[in-house]
Amino acid sequence: MSTAAARAEARRKAILARGTDRLAKLTTSARGEDAPAYLHDDPPLAPLPNKPDLKEFVGEQSRLPTPPARSRTASDSRSSFQSAGLGGAQPDPSVWSADQQQQLLAALMGGGNGPPLFPGQPQLPSSGPSSNSSTNDPSTPEDPLAAMIAAMTSQQNDSGAPNPFAGMPAMSGLMGMQQPAAPRPPKTFLQKLMPVVHMVAAWMLFAYFVLWKEPEAYDARAHGSILVEGRWKRWAELGWKNAADGWGVQTVPFFWAFTTLAIVLHSWRIFSGLDRVQTPMLLSFALPHLPPPLPSIIVNGLKYLQIGSVFLDDVAGLLVAIGLLIWFASWVVD
Repeated sequence: MSTAAARAEARRKAILARGTDRLAKLTTSARGEDAPAYLHDDPPLAPLPNKPDLKEFVGEQSRLPTPPARSRTASDSRSSFQSAGLGGAQPDPSVWSADQQQQLLAALMGGGNGPPLFPGQPQLPSSGPSSNSSTNDPSTPEDPLAAMIAAMTSQQNDSGAPNPFAGMPAMSGLMGMQQPAAPRPPKTFLQKLMPVVHMVAAWMLFAYFVLWKEPEAYDARAHGSILVEGRWKRWAELGWKNAADGWGVQTVPFFWAFTTLAIVLHSWRIFSGLDRVQTPMLLSFALPHLPPPLPSIIVNGLKYLQIGSVFLDDVAGLLVAIGLLIWFASWVVD
């Protein structure tokens, strides 16, 4: 056995020597006569003086304090993991747990009421009113962005420096967008009753013209004539007679009376403050930043749009009354 091992070792050394000789021949033939000039070892570099590294100077490398050694022994940690049902393998210490991630997020966002992230570090100060409100009301979730801005604002006020968020009144509104919108106040009984008041007033005006004004106009026109049609028959003809053949119903100034009634009702609603214009959320954020003429124009335009929508509702109710009258007149005539 020793003879075979010696032979194998001698064979291996011969093969290595042969390969080294071939490599030297190839290198010498490629470099020519100057090959010996390149076959020398470079001298070691001189040690640099004790100066800060370039990576540390530009901020590419940061030195972090090493965490303190664990006081627990391997046997205690192994037994604790086994008792917790996690097996015998110990988790990687470089991986942060969920609690540590939450503490880091709270420290970055300005709420420092929790325990420190690493042992030996002081507890971060409170972020001001936002942290107090969150501790007083645990059911209300704290907005991290609002907490950070509140902390920065409180620090600026304490130091006497100008507040960077003083010229941004819409920032609080943008943060409020993440919070659930506050419910609108419920309508009063009078506000709920106003559509019924409009409809009843329009129908009463229409009944006055149907029962008194239109018969007076028809009697004044047909005075002395032989053919006199009944009141309900004239209204029933509107359901089937062509407009080119003429209608028996006389023309009365109902439109102007209806418009006057609508203006009176809308004016009373505006001056009493029943219908206050509520601008959309984004538009309310942009109104304080617009030039002086534009906010009033926009608000007044929204008021006129609201008046127009209510006027269209009144016209729709009036058309329903005309349809019911024609149907009732046809039923009476038949």
